[in-house]
Amino acid sequence: MIFEKNLRKLYNAFLKGSPQKRLQYDLQRSSFVSKAKLKKQEAHYRLELKNYTNPFFIRNRPSSDYDVLRQVIFEAEYETACTALELNFQPGEPITIVDAGANIGLTSRFFAERFPLSVIYSLEPEPQNFKMLLKNVGNFGNIKPLQKALSAEPGKRFAIGKPMRDGADWATTTQESSNGTIPGITLLELLNEGTGFFDLLKIDIEGAERFIFKSQVNQDFLDRTKVLVIEIHDEFDIRSSIYHILRKRGFNILEQGELTIGINTKLIDLES
Repeated sequence: MIFEKNLRKLYNAFLKGSPQKRLQYDLQRSSFVSKAKLKKQEAHYRLELKNYTNPFFIRNRPSSDYDVLRQVIFEAEYETACTALELNFQPGEPITIVDAGANIGLTSRFFAERFPLSVIYSLEPEPQNFKMLLKNVGNFGNIKPLQKALSAEPGKRFAIGKPMRDGADWATTTQESSNGTIPGITLLELLNEGTGFFDLLKIDIEGAERFIFKSQVNQDFLDRTKVLVIEIHDEFDIRSSIYHILRKRGFNILEQGELTIGINTKLIDLES
Protein backbone atom coordinates (compact mmCIF):
# COMPACT_ATOMS: atom_id res chain seq x y z
CA MET A 1 0.00 0.00 0.00
CA ILE A 2 2.80 2.41 0.94
CA PHE A 3 4.71 1.40 -2.18
CA GLU A 4 1.67 2.09 -4.38
CA LYS A 5 1.19 5.50 -2.74
CA ASN A 6 4.83 6.45 -3.29
CA LEU A 7 4.64 5.24 -6.88
CA ARG A 8 1.54 7.37 -7.44
CA LYS A 9 3.34 10.41 -6.02
CA LEU A 10 6.29 9.85 -8.33
CA TYR A 11 3.98 9.47 -11.32
CA ASN A 12 2.05 12.64 -10.45
CA ALA A 13 5.31 14.55 -10.04
CA PHE A 14 6.41 13.25 -13.43
CA LEU A 15 3.20 14.47 -15.07
CA LYS A 16 3.71 17.92 -13.58
CA GLY A 17 7.31 18.10 -14.75
CA SER A 18 8.44 20.12 -17.73
CA PRO A 19 8.25 18.60 -21.23
CA GLN A 20 12.05 18.64 -21.29
CA LYS A 21 12.26 16.55 -18.10
CA ARG A 22 9.66 14.12 -19.42
CA LEU A 23 11.68 13.68 -22.61
CA GLN A 24 14.82 13.05 -20.57
CA TYR A 25 12.89 10.42 -18.59
CA ASP A 26 11.56 8.77 -21.76
CA LEU A 27 15.04 8.54 -23.26
CA GLN A 28 16.53 7.10 -20.07
CA ARG A 29 13.94 4.33 -19.84
CA SER A 30 13.74 3.50 -23.55
CA SER A 31 14.94 0.01 -24.45
CA PHE A 32 16.00 1.34 -27.88
CA VAL A 33 18.41 4.01 -26.61
CA SER A 34 21.93 2.99 -25.58
CA LYS A 35 23.14 6.51 -24.81
CA ALA A 36 21.58 9.98 -24.80
CA LYS A 37 23.62 13.15 -24.50
CA LEU A 38 22.01 16.59 -24.37
CA LYS A 39 23.90 19.28 -26.28
CA LYS A 40 22.60 22.18 -24.19
CA GLN A 41 23.96 25.02 -26.30
CA GLU A 42 22.31 23.59 -29.41
CA ALA A 43 19.21 22.32 -27.56
CA HIS A 44 19.34 18.87 -29.11
CA TYR A 45 20.16 15.30 -28.12
CA ARG A 46 22.77 13.03 -29.64
CA LEU A 47 21.39 9.50 -29.40
CA GLU A 48 23.06 6.15 -29.83
CA LEU A 49 20.44 3.53 -30.68
CA LYS A 50 20.69 -0.24 -30.53
CA ASN A 51 21.17 -1.86 -33.96
CA TYR A 52 22.24 1.46 -35.54
CA THR A 53 25.92 2.30 -36.04
CA ASN A 54 25.56 6.04 -36.64
CA PRO A 55 24.04 8.42 -34.06
CA PHE A 56 20.69 10.18 -34.34
CA PHE A 57 19.98 13.81 -33.49
CA ILE A 58 16.68 15.16 -32.18
CA ARG A 59 15.72 18.54 -30.77
CA ASN A 60 14.65 18.95 -27.18
CA ARG A 61 11.04 19.60 -26.30
CA PRO A 62 8.80 21.35 -27.28
CA SER A 63 9.93 19.91 -30.62
CA SER A 64 8.03 16.87 -31.96
CA ASP A 65 11.28 15.15 -33.03
CA TYR A 66 11.03 12.45 -30.35
CA ASP A 67 7.49 11.61 -31.48
CA VAL A 68 8.81 11.10 -35.02
CA LEU A 69 11.66 8.96 -33.67
CA ARG A 70 9.21 6.80 -31.74
CA GLN A 71 6.92 6.27 -34.72
CA VAL A 72 9.52 5.79 -37.44
CA ILE A 73 12.37 4.00 -35.65
CA PHE A 74 10.99 2.43 -32.46
CA GLU A 75 7.60 1.40 -33.91
CA ALA A 76 8.94 0.91 -37.48
CA GLU A 77 5.77 2.29 -39.06
CA TYR A 78 7.21 1.96 -42.59
CA GLU A 79 8.17 -1.70 -42.24
CA THR A 80 4.97 -2.93 -43.92
CA ALA A 81 5.70 -0.80 -47.00
CA CYS A 82 9.25 -2.19 -47.15
CA THR A 83 7.94 -5.74 -46.85
CA ALA A 84 5.38 -5.06 -49.60
CA LEU A 85 8.23 -4.08 -51.91
CA GLU A 86 10.22 -7.23 -51.11
CA LEU A 87 7.28 -9.64 -51.39
CA ASN A 88 5.80 -8.29 -54.62
CA PHE A 89 8.85 -7.24 -56.62
CA GLN A 90 12.43 -8.20 -57.26
CA PRO A 91 13.99 -4.82 -56.55
CA GLY A 92 17.27 -4.31 -58.34
CA GLU A 93 20.31 -2.52 -57.02
CA PRO A 94 20.34 0.27 -56.28
CA ILE A 95 16.78 0.57 -55.01
CA THR A 96 15.38 4.06 -55.68
CA ILE A 97 13.43 5.60 -52.81
CA VAL A 98 11.83 9.04 -52.45
CA ASP A 99 11.18 10.40 -48.95
CA ALA A 100 8.94 13.42 -49.62
CA GLY A 101 8.29 15.28 -46.40
CA ALA A 102 11.45 13.93 -44.80
CA ASN A 103 11.26 16.13 -41.67
CA ILE A 104 14.59 15.59 -39.84
CA GLY A 105 15.63 12.57 -41.90
CA LEU A 106 14.59 9.71 -39.64
CA THR A 107 12.51 7.90 -42.27
CA SER A 108 15.40 8.21 -44.72
CA ARG A 109 17.64 6.66 -42.06
CA PHE A 110 15.16 3.82 -41.57
CA PHE A 111 15.07 3.14 -45.32
CA ALA A 112 18.88 3.31 -45.54
CA GLU A 113 19.19 0.71 -42.78
CA ARG A 114 16.50 -1.46 -44.36
CA PHE A 115 17.93 -1.22 -47.89
CA PRO A 116 21.68 -0.49 -47.61
CA LEU A 117 22.15 -0.39 -51.41
CA SER A 118 19.37 2.13 -51.98
CA VAL A 119 19.55 5.66 -53.34
CA ILE A 120 17.24 7.90 -51.30
CA TYR A 121 16.02 11.35 -52.33
CA SER A 122 15.20 13.09 -49.06
CA LEU A 123 12.99 16.17 -49.57
CA GLU A 124 12.32 18.65 -46.75
CA PRO A 125 11.49 22.33 -47.36
CA GLU A 126 11.42 23.76 -43.81
CA PRO A 127 14.84 25.30 -42.97
CA GLN A 128 15.18 24.19 -39.33
CA ASN A 129 13.96 20.68 -40.06
CA PHE A 130 16.36 20.51 -43.00
CA LYS A 131 19.25 21.61 -40.79
CA MET A 132 18.55 18.66 -38.48
CA LEU A 133 18.09 16.38 -41.48
CA LEU A 134 21.64 17.20 -42.59
CA LYS A 135 22.95 16.20 -39.16
CA ASN A 136 21.10 12.88 -39.33
CA VAL A 137 22.03 11.88 -42.89
CA GLY A 138 25.44 13.55 -43.24
CA ASN A 139 27.37 10.27 -43.03
CA PHE A 140 25.27 8.55 -45.71
CA GLY A 141 26.46 8.95 -49.28
CA ASN A 142 23.36 7.17 -50.59
CA ILE A 143 20.95 9.72 -49.06
CA LYS A 144 20.59 12.82 -51.22
CA PRO A 145 19.16 15.70 -49.12
CA LEU A 146 17.13 18.24 -51.10
CA GLN A 147 15.72 21.40 -49.53
CA LYS A 148 12.81 21.45 -51.95
CA ALA A 149 9.04 21.15 -51.85
CA LEU A 150 7.21 18.46 -53.78
CA SER A 151 5.34 20.27 -56.54
CA ALA A 152 2.51 19.34 -58.91
CA GLU A 153 4.04 21.45 -61.71
CA PRO A 154 7.61 22.32 -62.72
CA GLY A 155 9.11 25.76 -62.15
CA LYS A 156 7.15 26.64 -59.01
CA ARG A 157 8.48 28.27 -55.85
CA PHE A 158 7.16 27.92 -52.32
CA ALA A 159 7.10 29.61 -48.93
CA ILE A 160 6.54 28.04 -45.53
CA GLY A 161 2.87 28.27 -44.55
CA LYS A 162 0.91 27.84 -41.34
CA PRO A 163 1.45 24.51 -39.56
CA MET A 164 -1.35 21.95 -39.52
CA ARG A 165 -3.08 20.21 -36.65
CA ASP A 166 -0.99 20.55 -33.47
CA GLY A 167 1.40 23.10 -34.98
CA ALA A 168 4.42 20.90 -34.21
CA ASP A 169 7.59 20.59 -36.29
CA TRP A 170 6.18 17.59 -38.13
CA ALA A 171 3.14 19.60 -39.27
CA THR A 172 4.87 22.24 -41.41
CA THR A 173 3.06 23.21 -44.62
CA THR A 174 4.16 24.98 -47.79
CA GLN A 175 2.27 27.35 -50.05
CA GLU A 176 3.01 28.31 -53.63
CA SER A 177 4.49 31.82 -53.84
CA SER A 178 6.25 33.65 -56.66
CA ASN A 179 8.43 35.29 -53.98
CA GLY A 180 9.10 32.02 -52.17
CA THR A 181 12.67 30.98 -51.42
CA ILE A 182 12.07 27.23 -51.66
CA PRO A 183 12.24 25.65 -55.13
CA GLY A 184 9.72 23.01 -56.07
CA ILE A 185 10.44 19.70 -57.75
CA THR A 186 8.00 17.34 -59.45
CA LEU A 187 8.03 13.58 -59.20
CA LEU A 188 8.61 13.31 -62.95
CA GLU A 189 11.73 15.48 -62.54
CA LEU A 190 12.95 13.14 -59.80
CA LEU A 191 12.27 10.13 -62.02
CA ASN A 192 14.46 11.62 -64.72
CA GLU A 193 17.30 12.09 -62.21
CA GLY A 194 17.35 8.42 -61.25
CA THR A 195 16.71 5.02 -62.80
CA GLY A 196 13.33 5.91 -64.28
CA PHE A 197 11.41 3.97 -61.62
CA PHE A 198 10.55 4.53 -57.97
CA ASP A 199 10.84 1.31 -56.02
CA LEU A 200 9.35 3.03 -52.98
CA LEU A 201 7.68 6.44 -52.94
CA LYS A 202 6.83 7.85 -49.51
CA ILE A 203 4.69 11.01 -49.33
CA ASP A 204 3.85 12.82 -46.09
CA ILE A 205 3.52 16.48 -47.05
CA GLU A 206 0.86 17.78 -44.66
CA GLY A 207 -2.08 18.08 -47.03
CA ALA A 208 -0.16 19.17 -50.14
CA GLU A 209 -0.87 15.72 -51.59
CA ARG A 210 -4.19 17.26 -52.70
CA PHE A 211 -2.26 19.23 -55.33
CA ILE A 212 -0.23 16.23 -56.53
CA PHE A 213 -3.44 14.22 -57.02
CA LYS A 214 -5.62 16.92 -58.60
CA SER A 215 -7.50 15.57 -61.63
CA GLN A 216 -5.79 17.96 -64.09
CA VAL A 217 -2.24 17.19 -62.88
CA ASN A 218 0.04 14.74 -64.70
CA GLN A 219 0.24 11.59 -62.57
CA ASP A 220 2.28 9.46 -64.96
CA PHE A 221 4.83 9.00 -62.19
CA LEU A 222 2.43 6.41 -60.77
CA ASP A 223 3.01 4.15 -63.78
CA ARG A 224 6.68 3.99 -62.76
CA THR A 225 6.12 3.59 -59.01
CA LYS A 226 6.19 0.08 -57.55
CA VAL A 227 5.09 0.82 -53.97
CA LEU A 228 3.52 4.06 -52.74
CA VAL A 229 3.16 4.82 -49.04
CA ILE A 230 1.29 8.02 -48.26
CA GLU A 231 -0.27 9.75 -45.27
CA ILE A 232 -3.55 11.23 -46.50
CA HIS A 233 -4.77 14.22 -44.50
CA ASP A 234 -8.53 13.86 -44.23
CA GLU A 235 -9.04 17.54 -43.39
CA PHE A 236 -9.12 18.08 -47.16
CA ASP A 237 -11.62 15.30 -48.04
CA ILE A 238 -9.35 13.81 -50.72
CA ARG A 239 -9.04 10.17 -49.71
CA SER A 240 -11.73 8.81 -52.05
CA SER A 241 -10.37 10.75 -55.05
CA ILE A 242 -6.80 9.54 -54.38
CA TYR A 243 -8.03 5.96 -54.07
CA HIS A 244 -9.92 6.33 -57.36
CA ILE A 245 -6.77 7.56 -59.14
CA LEU A 246 -4.65 4.75 -57.68
CA ARG A 247 -7.13 2.03 -58.63
CA LYS A 248 -7.37 3.38 -62.18
CA ARG A 249 -3.58 3.08 -62.41
CA GLY A 250 -3.65 -0.54 -61.24
CA PHE A 251 -2.78 -0.16 -57.57
CA ASN A 252 -4.03 -2.48 -54.85
CA ILE A 253 -4.61 -0.47 -51.67
CA LEU A 254 -4.25 -1.35 -48.02
CA GLU A 255 -4.48 0.83 -44.92
CA GLN A 256 -2.10 0.63 -41.99
CA GLY A 257 -2.75 3.10 -39.19
CA GLU A 258 -2.26 6.61 -40.56
CA LEU A 259 -0.64 5.26 -43.73
CA THR A 260 -2.07 4.12 -47.04
CA ILE A 261 0.03 1.65 -49.04
CA GLY A 262 -0.46 1.18 -52.78
CA ILE A 263 1.07 -1.74 -54.70
CA ASN A 264 1.31 -1.36 -58.47
CA THR A 265 -0.05 -4.64 -59.85
CA LYS A 266 0.81 -3.68 -63.44
CA LEU A 267 4.49 -3.60 -62.55
CA ILE A 268 4.18 -6.93 -60.71
CA ASP A 269 2.90 -8.43 -63.96
CA LEU A 270 5.89 -7.02 -65.85
CA GLU A 271 8.35 -8.62 -63.43
CA SER A 272 6.67 -12.04 -63.31
